[in-house]
Parts: sequence; C-alpha cells; structure tokens
Amino acid sequence: MQRALGRIAESDCPVLILGEHGVGKRSMATQIHAQSSRFRGAFREMDCKEASAADLEAALATNGTIYLYDINDLSIPLQECIVDAYSRSEPAPACRLLCGSSRELAEEVKLRRMREDFYYLVSAVTLRIPPLRCRKAEILLIAEELLTQYSKQFDRPKPVLCKESIAHLVEHHWPGNLTELQTALKTFVAIGDQAISLAAIKAATASGRTNGNSRHLLLKEATRASSIQIERQLITEVLDSTGGNRKRAAAELGISYKALLYKLKQMETENQTLSRKNGVA
Repeated sequence: MQRALGRIAESDCPVLILGEHGVGKRSMATQIHAQSSRFRGAFREMDCKEASAADLEAALATNGTIYLYDINDLSIPLQECIVDAYSRSEPAPACRLLCGSSRELAEEVKLRRMREDFYYLVSAVTLRIPPLRCRKAEILLIAEELLTQYSKQFDRPKPVLCKESIAHLVEHHWPGNLTELQTALKTFVAIGDQAISLAAIKAATASGRTNGNSRHLLLKEATRASSIQIERQLITEVLDSTGGNRKRAAAELGISYKALLYKLKQMETENQTLSRKNGVA
C-alpha cells in the first residue's frame, strides 16, 4: 500500500478512496498529499453534504489538494461543476482532487444519483482500504504507533500492553475500525491502569451492541465507565491507607461522609449482584 501511495502521489489524477466508516480514508488522503509535489500547498477537506458551488470552484483554483469526503452525497450540479472544470483545463485543474466514500459508487450511477462521466472521472484510480477485522496482522503495529503518539499528546507514560490487552486488540472484531481502535488506545494512555482501561473499553463495546450501534465505540461511554472504575479504585486505596476509617477517607477524598457511605453501598450492591450472576453464595 505504501509503495502504491508513493506512485499515486507522483501523478495529478483524481483518486477515489473506498472503505467502511472509520478505516482511515482521510489519513490516506493526507498521505497522498504529503508525498506529492503539492505538499507545500493547502490540504482542504470538504463535506459533500455542505459544499457550495462557490467554495468548490475556489478550492479547485488553488494549487493544493482538495479531499471531498462522502462523495456519494455531492449534488448533481456540483458534479457537473467538477466535470466542467476538468474538461476546460489543460492538462488538469490547479488543485488535486481526492474523493472518499463508504459506498460503491457504481450503484449510485445506476440509481441516477451520480453522473456517469463524473463517476469515471473520480474513479480513474481507486484505492480500497480493507476493514480492520481483515488486517489482524497490522493491529499491533498500528497500536504501537498510536500509543507513542497519544503518550506524547497527553504527556503520559507509554503503556506496555499486557497479555490480556494484546489479546483483546487482536481478537476484537473492531466494527468501528480505526476510529474505534484510536478511542481504545487513548483510553489506555489516559487512564494508565490497563485492568481499568480494558474494563472500560469492554463496557463501552457492550453498550454499543445493546443499543444496536456497534459500529461506533462511543467515547462518552468509555469515559463514563472509566470514571466509575477509577473512582472505585481510589476509594478502595484511600480506605486501605486509613485502615478502614471512613470519616478520614471521606476527608481525604474531599467528599462528605454521607456521600462516601452512599458510594460504598453502591459498590456493595453491585458486588453482590455480580456474585449472584457468577453463582457465588
């Protein structure tokens, strides 16, 4: 793929990048721009649902790269605008055109939602990015790069993944693709404790399945689950350090004694529920 990107970047032809949501189509587009002769020019993204004729014409006139994402949502008049720009320009418009879609565009042509000449123009070179579940061998390499990136970004130590964390990364189906993996690795770096991080990631994944939205790992769910786990670990540690003295523990935690008792009651109830589910008397 990297060798192919290098060769594609050298030309000025339009490129269509296809793949499921979250596979990294935008990342692919930025790599093509960075490796091209236009790398000093602007890289501009445009949402096809929101694009206007004026914005599109202005972008095509710049000596850079424009990435049109969700190209299947581009209106027929704007498709005509792009076809006209290429037919008028010799040898090509000033701007490099990259397009992304999670749909098969040939089907859009059949349904008359896309012009045939526009389809052939943008799909002259087509890159298909396989979903993460089909790239198991790459997952740990991608994870290493992202852990390094997020450790610097959050100014946190880079985690050394334990066996359980590695197993989850490799065995999980990743319905949200790279987007879901990025959220999981941010959780590992931000929290630090892998047992808590893994519990939060699994809880968020289960929540996504229950809600029928397994395609996306919701960061707010992961954050909520993580916060609960961190809070309980902290309460346990402070109680241990005070020899079980709840009043002192409440003071050190900066909460009222009544609030601590309420949280301990919650923990006790959930532990009892878990024990019953596991068949423990």
